[in-house]
Amino acid sequence: MSQDPHDRQSERIQEILVLALVPVLVLVLILASWALAHGEVGPSWVNAGLAVIAVFLGGFLRFWSGVKDLLHARLTTNLFVTIAIAATLAVGEFRSAALIVFIMAVVSGLESFTLDRGRRAIRDLIHLAPAIATVRRGEQEVEVPVAELQVGDVVVVRPGQRIAVDGQVVAGAGAVNEAPITGESMPVEKLPGSEVFSGTLNETGRLEVRTGRVGADTTLAQIVHLVEQAQQAKAPIQTLADRFTTWFLPIVMALAVIGYLLSGDIKVAVSILLVACPCAFSIATPAAVTAGIANMARRAVLIKGGIYFEMAGRIDTLLVDKTGTLTFGRPKVVEIVALQGIGKDEVLLLAAIAEKYSEHPLAKSVMALARDRGLDVPDPDEFKAEVGLGVTASHGGVVLRIGRPEFLEDLGVSVSAKLAGEVAAQAEQGRTSILVARGAEVVGLVAIADEVRPETALAVSALKGLGIRHIAMLTGDNIRVAQAVAGPLGIDDIHAGLLPEDKQRLIKELQAQGRVVAMVGDGINDAPALALADVGIVMGAAGTDVAIEAADVTLMNDDLGRVVEFVQMSRKVLRRNKLNIFLSIVYNAVGLGLATLGLMSPVLAVVFQEAGCVSVVVSSTLLLWAKTAVGVHPGEPPGFRPMGPVINTQLLEKS
Repeated sequence: MSQDPHDRQSERIQEILVLALVPVLVLVLILASWALAHGEVGPSWVNAGLAVIAVFLGGFLRFWSGVKDLLHARLTTNLFVTIAIAATLAVGEFRSAALIVFIMAVVSGLESFTLDRGRRAIRDLIHLAPAIATVRRGEQEVEVPVAELQVGDVVVVRPGQRIAVDGQVVAGAGAVNEAPITGESMPVEKLPGSEVFSGTLNETGRLEVRTGRVGADTTLAQIVHLVEQAQQAKAPIQTLADRFTTWFLPIVMALAVIGYLLSGDIKVAVSILLVACPCAFSIATPAAVTAGIANMARRAVLIKGGIYFEMAGRIDTLLVDKTGTLTFGRPKVVEIVALQGIGKDEVLLLAAIAEKYSEHPLAKSVMALARDRGLDVPDPDEFKAEVGLGVTASHGGVVLRIGRPEFLEDLGVSVSAKLAGEVAAQAEQGRTSILVARGAEVVGLVAIADEVRPETALAVSALKGLGIRHIAMLTGDNIRVAQAVAGPLGIDDIHAGLLPEDKQRLIKELQAQGRVVAMVGDGINDAPALALADVGIVMGAAGTDVAIEAADVTLMNDDLGRVVEFVQMSRKVLRRNKLNIFLSIVYNAVGLGLATLGLMSPVLAVVFQEAGCVSVVVSSTLLLWAKTAVGVHPGEPPGFRPMGPVINTQLLEKS
């Protein structure tokens, strides 16, 4: 049973309070400490005490991690920060220590919030399948909890209901939306003998399904399991800062010991630790990342953590889902072929009259175009739908038949060899054809396909220009449809007919070859691959909640061109991060030299390292206004230079 919405809202409020409260309290304590000291109010130990409380309140978890890293002989940024903060407190620079802790607490809080939301969404995925199913018992239909279903039970699924089990259709016919499993938007016609999956939506027709798998054995449950496995198996990534700390921390500690031995003055050792204090170093990455995240947020790209900037800068392989990513994920009329000397609008009008009462997704695409063309579509006098085949209607004494060639032929309508060849030619382009018959003759053909997003071709070209040479398309659709979409986009590597586990398997194989893999998708079926990829990117507007939470980056306006900007910004952030660390090294190197020679007091050491902090902050702040070299989408915000005109690869007017 799904969780009550009120309980979900309460959980969300609690998360926000917990994750936001700590940084807020730390900031309040810092401001209070500064105000008391600046106004010379009360004894000095009061303002110092407030700063110390702020340090331990905001940095306890990081300090504890540093202690554990020390016990396990791991040289990490947490250990470096712990040692340096301790040295900073030891010489009385309480507010400086608190400020460092505040910056790190904000970043940690944001990352924890996004990770927890992801775990909750994965847990909730299983609720996509209904909790109650209608089961046929003899001549009666009774509702029973899905948990009580047994293999062999016959489940009745009416139009508009989700299927509760994996099984086989034994009676009835219908069009089923299998997007949660395959990711494909075109409905699949189901007839006796067809396989169906739990969590998919029966859009038209009544189905009777003999249960094959229930509960944890269903395909949907296996997707949940794959996502959880991928998240657990994803190897921890050593950040640039941690790699730097591995050799820098031992050098600093050795210099502190040498300085003490040479001078016999503990202040020399403390000065060395202070001047090497990772104030600039510890905020080098967070400051650059925060500016980069803010910059990308203005472009409707949400990034869950700084490590994904670093990973994106090294991407060499990009896997892209077809439906909902390269395409809009919805059927659309892309061509009308008129016969018997009538116009295309007349063919469309006849098709719309016949399909007006139909609930089939293909019928809805016909009606949508008729509305766009401003056609006045009258009601049919009679209407009858043959699930999975077509419809028969009448208007003004004229019989209209719309559907597949075999459907029309069964009704006595002749389909010429030339017309059959046109249907085959449309199929080669990945399109579904429905024939329009008036009386006993076919007067037209309506071709329907999933429309390619207008910015896709330019985005693929731009990504190749960034050095991502291996771009592959993944889809659960058949190879013919996949080739029709991939060819014009310049994508040569196609993997069709894939299930979620197949996508994961491909990613594992590529990662085993040493490649840095990014995956772009939008559906539940993409979630396992998004979770396993080095960088998972999801289309936020069209994407499912589970895919969004499994991914690392969300494109809120479903614009593939934003992937180009994300990769470019990632490289900018990575370069700025390296520059920041270089600046901190310069300050540290000069300061360490002076401190080791006994030429720098603890107070001067703090001033020196604060100057390093300022330079890093200024350097990072410039990223807020950084521009990408190209853009591949309409509606650029002010200040961003577009790459060029947007090309729509499937204009109906070309038909």
